[in-house]
Amino acid sequence: MSWSLLIISLIGIAIVGGTDLCNTTCLIPNGTTSQSTVYTSEGTNFTSERAINGNMSECAHTLEQQSSWWTIDLLAVYNISSIKIYNTEHHNSDISDASIHIGNSRENNSIANNVCKCITNFIKNSCNDFQCNTSMLGRYITLSAPKHLVLCEVRICGTKQESPFELIKENKTWEDALSHCRDQNKDLASILDADSQAWAELEARAADTPFVWLALHYTCILEVWFWVDDHRLEFNRWAPENNTGDCDMSGAMQTREDHLWFSMSDYDKFNFICTK
Repeated sequence: MSWSLLIISLIGIAIVGGTDLCNTTCLIPNGTTSQSTVYTSEGTNFTSERAINGNMSECAHTLEQQSSWWTIDLLAVYNISSIKIYNTEHHNSDISDASIHIGNSRENNSIANNVCKCITNFIKNSCNDFQCNTSMLGRYITLSAPKHLVLCEVRICGTKQESPFELIKENKTWEDALSHCRDQNKDLASILDADSQAWAELEARAADTPFVWLALHYTCILEVWFWVDDHRLEFNRWAPENNTGDCDMSGAMQTREDHLWFSMSDYDKFNFICTK
C-alpha cells in the first residue's frame, strides 16, 4: 500500500482551516498500513490504506471496541517532525481521545512505542498538525484510541535517517562473514535494542537467503551467547525454543516474516549484515 511522506519542515502550525496544508505536494510514496478491525457499511470496507490514499473523502474506520489502533510501517527510519490528520465532518470522526506513538518496536501493534502526542481538541474538516515535544525517530507511526478510530487522511513529515548497517549479498559461513566485515575495518552487526533490530530488519528484507548472519556467537567454554564486539546479550528476538547453544553455533536473523533469531551451524552459508 502506498502512502504520502512529506519532506518539509513545518514549525508552530497547529490547525489549518480546510485542506490546504494536507494538499502539500512533494510526496514520496512508501509504507504499509494495518488496523485493529475494519468497519463495513453498504458493501464498503473502510480499510487502513484509505487513510493514506490522497482522497480525503475516503476514510479508514475501525469497529467500535476497546483499544482500537491504526499503524503505518514507513519501511525506513525517519526523524519525524509532524503528523497531519484530516477528518471529514461526521458524528464519530472526532479523535480527541487518541494518542500518536512513534518508534521502532512492533510490540503490542507498536503501541508500546513512546507517545508523541495525546490528541485533544481535534478539529473536524480541518488539517490538524501534531508535533512531538522532542525529536523522535521511528519506523512505525501508530494511532491508538479507547474505542474506535476514523482517519480520512494521515500525512507525515520527516527526514529519512541513514542506516548504521550494510547488507552483504554474498553467501558465506559465519566465520568467513566475520572476516569479511573485519577486513573492511567493520564488524558483523550487533543488535542491542529495538532500534538496532529495526535497522537490521530493513537491511535483511533485501537478502536473497532465508537468514542473515549477525555478530551473535555461542562459546562452549562459558556456555553463553555473546556479541563478538564484547556486548552482553540482553535484548533478544529469539524464536521460541531456537536459542539452543552448542559448539560451532551462531545467531542468524530471518529475512522474512517476524525477523526472529535462530541458532544455526557456523558452516551454513548466508548473506550477512556488517556495520558501516
